[in-house]
Amino acid sequence: MAFRDQPLGELALTIPRASALFRQYDMDYCCGGKQTLARAASRKALDVAVIEAELAKLAEQPLSRDWRAASLAEIIDHIIVRYHDRH
Repeated sequence: MAFRDQPLGELALTIPRASALFRQYDMDYCCGGKQTLARAASRKALDVAVIEAELAKLAEQPLSRDWRAASLAEIIDHIIVRYHDRH
């Protein structure tokens, strides 16, 4: 699947752990989330094909949970347990 023409924000939402990959490459998927993967890679002088291959591997991994279908209460509980209570 070609990811290069998709916005970073959309990729971060649809591919688990893509946000960690983007942080590794210092690519802004939040405020700069509307820019495509190709544009973001070009701006950082990165090889978009390498990043696409890494995203493809991540996309093949099964989801532990589809958080888009979870209730707000479930999401809040998860955030508190996973992030807040740990730190």
